[in-house]
Amino acid sequence: MTAKRFSVIFFALCMAACATMSDRTVHITAVQVQKKMNDRLLAPILLLNIFELSLSNALVKFDGPADRMQTTLDVRLTSLVNKKLFTGKVTVSGKLRFDATALAIVLDEPKVERLDVDGAAGKYADFAHFMAQKLGSEMLNGLTLYSINPADLKIGSIQYQAKNMQMTDGALHMTFSPVK
Repeated sequence: MTAKRFSVIFFALCMAACATMSDRTVHITAVQVQKKMNDRLLAPILLLNIFELSLSNALVKFDGPADRMQTTLDVRLTSLVNKKLFTGKVTVSGKLRFDATALAIVLDEPKVERLDVDGAAGKYADFAHFMAQKLGSEMLNGLTLYSINPADLKIGSIQYQAKNMQMTDGALHMTFSPVK
């Protein structure tokens, strides 16, 4: 009878150990990414030593079927030459990828989808959009959107690594697998 009891306890312990070795999924919402973006974009950006660019109030949407994140931001562009202020909105989209070295979700292939500058029309608006396309893709490519805490990838002696990232309309779902 003791051997049978031992076998049952041993089996239960093995099952519990296997359960702790399963994949883990972390859900990252658009609101979490918005907060991180707003924190990262607090400082103004100097452009060509002529303009000071401030981006704020990120509104993030995940487009699961297109596998792209879309962000609308408030824009404040100040000319350092004549102190003229331009305001408006910019919409940027991009693919997301997990950078295993930095343990971060970063923006790839950013594209300025739309730029609306108050009071800008015609050729000036076209030029502003062209500059936004050029500078935006360079400045935003590789931007860290969300960092994973290394402590979250270790439970006891089990270390986890990224396995899969899936985007739905509501959130990012990161799956991590135990390192064997």
